[in-house]
Amino acid sequence: MPVQFVRLAMSASVTLVACALSHDPAVAQSYPTRPVSFIVPYGPGSGNDIIARLISQKIGDSMGQPLVVENRGGAAGAIATELAAKAAPDGHTILIASTSQTINPYVTKVNYDLQRDFAAIIVPAMTPYVLAVPSTSAAKSIKELVALCKANPGKFNYAGTFGSASHFMGEMLKSAGKVDISLVSYKSTSDAIADVIANRVGIWFTTSPTGVPLAKGGKVRIIGVSGKERLPALPDAPTMVEAGFPTLDVGVNYYVLTAAKSPESAVQRLNREFHKALSSADVKDKLSAQGVVAMVTTPDEASRMLRDEIERWGRVVRESGVKMQ
Repeated sequence: MPVQFVRLAMSASVTLVACALSHDPAVAQSYPTRPVSFIVPYGPGSGNDIIARLISQKIGDSMGQPLVVENRGGAAGAIATELAAKAAPDGHTILIASTSQTINPYVTKVNYDLQRDFAAIIVPAMTPYVLAVPSTSAAKSIKELVALCKANPGKFNYAGTFGSASHFMGEMLKSAGKVDISLVSYKSTSDAIADVIANRVGIWFTTSPTGVPLAKGGKVRIIGVSGKERLPALPDAPTMVEAGFPTLDVGVNYYVLTAAKSPESAVQRLNREFHKALSSADVKDKLSAQGVVAMVTTPDEASRMLRDEIERWGRVVRESGVKMQ
């Protein structure tokens, strides 16, 4: 037999064996072989951080290797996202991204492409956004807040991060209420919290996991929540639609991602483990108490949701007129 045919036959055999192994349950069960880095693109207290910490221990216990939560804040999440994109494609580094990461590429230069550089594992949760004001604010409703802003043009600021969903929710309030308010961009959630509590900033759009505990503690007042229904944790806070501001009805999807070309067996194992943790009563109860809606998707469903959200926010950014920095 000619040498070239022998080589081709051997190459084909190796390929077939590799494909078979990638779907072999025994190979899938061998993952993970070491602790898994669970990167959070924001600091402690962010929605991403709260969700990651609520589910990481249960998943780590089930897999036999810990999920180590690492906060890598900065640049509206771009620093952490770039780090995860460049990680070894072996499933041992995962990222909990969110809506803001789908917006970043439209407003600032980033060194990643969410669809090209990542494999989607699951959408584990979605959270409403809440509109909060300092507990000492005179505004008891969104309409009262708009009236205060109109009576004091240029004197009200809102807390957020440039290029994030909170930034564009402020732009939406500016448009819907016809008010003159300005963004104060923060690098960390904790800094924004401190300024809102101290009434140095009068308006704050944040996720329910971050805002609800502060509202329950009397440190802020939530005057509107996104979503079709009021939050069980804050039954007195109206929805944005009830408050008369339907354009502010914006939620946040969370995406667990790993580097592109990671083994399919690792992606599927992680999907099963997240699914199992998110289906447990104790995790669902803890998430619900924070205003988080637990979800379970397949990797393909998560990928489609990510693609659709990237396209949707592209249209929002273009229509807003916000320029790339």
